[in-house]
Amino acid sequence: MLWINIYKRSDKKMETTKFSSVIEKTGIRIVCILSGCLAIWLSIVSMLHTVNVADILEGGGITSSLYFILVGNESVIYYNDNLFLNIVYLFISVILICVLSSKLKKIRLSYKLLFLFLWTFSLGTVWVLSSQSAPTFDSLEIVKAASAFSENDYSILENGVYFKEYSFQLGYVFFCEIIMRVVNYFTSPENVMYLEVLNALFLGAINVFVVKICDMTIKDERVSTAVTLMLALSCVPIISCSFIYGIIPGMFFAVIAFYFELRYLMEDRLICGIMSVVYITIAVMIKSNYLIWLIAMILVAGVMMLSRKKYLRDSIICIMAAVLSLTVQPAVKKMYENRSGADLGEAIPYSAWIAMGLNEAQSAPGWFSYIYTTEKFEKNEFDAEKTGEESRKNISDRLKKFVKEPQYTNDFFYKKMASQWNETSYESIWNSTIRGQFKDKNAFADWVCNKGEKKVKKYMDIWAQLLFVSFTIGIMMIMKKKNFPAASLAVIFLGGFFYQLISEGKSQYIMPYIIVMTGIAGYGVILLGDFLSEQYKKRKNTLQDKKVKNTGK
Repeated sequence: MLWINIYKRSDKKMETTKFSSVIEKTGIRIVCILSGCLAIWLSIVSMLHTVNVADILEGGGITSSLYFILVGNESVIYYNDNLFLNIVYLFISVILICVLSSKLKKIRLSYKLLFLFLWTFSLGTVWVLSSQSAPTFDSLEIVKAASAFSENDYSILENGVYFKEYSFQLGYVFFCEIIMRVVNYFTSPENVMYLEVLNALFLGAINVFVVKICDMTIKDERVSTAVTLMLALSCVPIISCSFIYGIIPGMFFAVIAFYFELRYLMEDRLICGIMSVVYITIAVMIKSNYLIWLIAMILVAGVMMLSRKKYLRDSIICIMAAVLSLTVQPAVKKMYENRSGADLGEAIPYSAWIAMGLNEAQSAPGWFSYIYTTEKFEKNEFDAEKTGEESRKNISDRLKKFVKEPQYTNDFFYKKMASQWNETSYESIWNSTIRGQFKDKNAFADWVCNKGEKKVKKYMDIWAQLLFVSFTIGIMMIMKKKNFPAASLAVIFLGGFFYQLISEGKSQYIMPYIIVMTGIAGYGVILLGDFLSEQYKKRKNTLQDKKVKNTGK
């Protein structure tokens, strides 16, 4: 009887193991096939077309080879590109990364990571000091509020409109306020450039943790070296350091949260699970866009939970992360309301941002437009419920139009996604050009933003093409090897892609995802380099064999 019970338990355990294996393999296929298809699309589009964001003054509107561009300070311009030259650049880039990776293979990874951190932080700081870019528009409102709050002045909440409409920005305001209180305790800075320098510090750490995630999941030092080199050669994030908006600080906490979650799931260290909850909560507080990362983390944990069989503990970690992340911004808002005595009410409902993302705009389809957000909200006298109702009706009308007119739908979403993912400067240079200045740019930043802009953007374009093509190859190999932890970075990419598909379009929001994609793209570069090397050796051997035969004759 005991033997029969043992047999039944063993049989049930085998069935559970088989089920978890099927779920994990299915998860890998779904993630890899979806992200692979999207990456193929990005690769083709990037090879054939290029998108640029520029300040087109009145009378300076241009007609690109694809679309007519309206006048505006954030005009999106679509160009045809040179396919042949792009393929040549791609091969040169792959060979360069592979050669450098082989030269650096004897250096310990810890030294490479130290170099990557110092390199990124140094270049970011140099750019910040060179560009002298000052907060403008939304970033100025955030900095002004944080500065006032650090001196216990909350009048801006009582008298201003901005935080009634954008109360979700208060999380980053609170983060900046804490930093300002610390800085003001030791010194009295003349401006907030130290926040931009902090961006450079955060970016250095982000790059290090992306490499560490890659090393932990793919376990190939050549790949880790390739990722290190690709991140070191990426200049978009470095130029973005001068933009104070919470994108880089939020990603700093989000990528560390993801790293700790993977360590928790792969090494079963509870402290890592707790740390991941803390870090993702801070990330979401700073920038609500990192809810995408939270969803990705829960999906990854849900799949890996089945093979770990620690259902209760893993579920508690996921629930804690979700609850804290979803309540942190309302808690910060409530704190400021209590401090100031102001009633901020409900902010612009998220449905308004979806409505905006599904409508035409002057810059490009789905890009920012006041019509569907602040204008509608103010017209409704800050009534979030009424604004939400109107926005949902607008969304319904747009969806009906998309169904009835498939050609229009294709054009709309093609232009929207191309304008974001294939705008390969990701508004880094534009942000440094359009915004105010602490003082004049020095020679380096002035060259990048003016005379050398085309050359720098061409370099960015080549880097992005390498990223998209090598990511495609890397994700296909990850599917072949059934490595779900390695595919987890692609879950974030998918979340970002579909979020940007329906929400506010703006290429500057793509920057975190290109950094994440690098973790898989490095794998693809090595695979592509190995393939080219093998083909070269075969060709060389064939020629040698022919030469020997001819000599024999």
